[in-house]
Amino acid sequence: MKFRDLVDIVWKNMWKRKARTIFTMMGVIIGCLAVFIISSITNGFKNYLMNEMGGLMNTSIITITPAYEMEGEDSSKLKTKLNDKCIDEIKELSFIKQVIPKRSSSGMIKYKKNETSSQFIGSSFIESESEKEILFGRYPKENSNEVILGYDVAAMLLGYNYENIQDVNENELEVLLNEKIKIYASENFEDEDGKIVKYKKFNLHIVGIYKSNGNLNYSIKMPLNIINKFIKSESVYSKEDFTERINNYDEIEIVIDETKNINEYEEILKSMGYNTMSFKDFEESIQGTIKGVKLVLGSLAGISLMVAALGISNTMDMAIHERRKEIGIIKVIGGTINDVKKIFVAEACLISFLGGAISIVLGLIVDIIINILSKSITQAIMQQEIDRIAIPSISLIIGILTFSLIIGAIAGFLPANKAAKTDVITAIK
Repeated sequence: MKFRDLVDIVWKNMWKRKARTIFTMMGVIIGCLAVFIISSITNGFKNYLMNEMGGLMNTSIITITPAYEMEGEDSSKLKTKLNDKCIDEIKELSFIKQVIPKRSSSGMIKYKKNETSSQFIGSSFIESESEKEILFGRYPKENSNEVILGYDVAAMLLGYNYENIQDVNENELEVLLNEKIKIYASENFEDEDGKIVKYKKFNLHIVGIYKSNGNLNYSIKMPLNIINKFIKSESVYSKEDFTERINNYDEIEIVIDETKNINEYEEILKSMGYNTMSFKDFEESIQGTIKGVKLVLGSLAGISLMVAALGISNTMDMAIHERRKEIGIIKVIGGTINDVKKIFVAEACLISFLGGAISIVLGLIVDIIINILSKSITQAIMQQEIDRIAIPSISLIIGILTFSLIIGAIAGFLPANKAAKTDVITAIK
């Protein structure tokens, strides 16, 4: 049987019972549409998260933190403390461009009559930090009394609070440039002898304000010399406490030469006993979570596709009884068993394929509607507009069309075998 004749027979037979064909196709459409929308939304959500994380984290930086001893593991090589010796060791690695040690603490900041709590981060300010991160001003100079404020810290120093901070106009924050602030520990307390200890206050000069990016909003950054003095003012219990903190770092950031090799570089650092974190870790975590969500929701959609396959199989089985005479005539005029099988399998595939194609068109329309609605909804809920929350892909479209064909072929296989076994004499009576 020629391919053209096969297509002509299948197309005519499929529309002899239009209502039944359409209702059978609806099962495929609903199942494929559910898969399409679920995949589009998870793709869009993944894309949004990756863009947000990319904005918050420098993808060329690996963060090293103190390692923790795990029961049953060899802890002899673990770097449980990060000190200058570690920095010298890391600098020896060929792929390291820059090493940035960091110490941190927390306390209060006061500007005129307003005060707020904040995290204090002592660090070097190096070329890897993009000027695009700064809203106003510049980075502090090394060994100075200069600081750069996080966006929300700056807003609170102007009198805003957690309830109305979203109302701040970023241009208002510029007035803080070149102003003086005081930082000090959160509260006074009694020492071992019962005496009230008052923390020392430090006068600092504001030279910059970060853009709002979530990562540093409630922090202020300063050179290491300031954070060292602040830590010394906190360590009132013993000299050992101060020595311990001042000789070790909370974390070390390293800037690498090739981002594409970040996994390999992390493995090298881990083999040296360091605990590492990077953008890749967050990326893998996000992808794992999204895959899990997609698997659960996709399984639910898959159930509807199984029901659709049963519907196709039932439709083809009914068609055999209605077209027994046609099957007999095909065999009488020289049609082979394979020709009969081809007709019924092709008809099942075509019903399923058309259902998949229609679901893609409907899915694209639904995605457009979701993206239009998401702009206003995310703006109202998150105070941030997300342009595209549903993003289809070429691989998704190809996958649905391929899967619908497979569903059709499987659903049509048993009815096709049954049709091929139909007795000629009985059929044409």
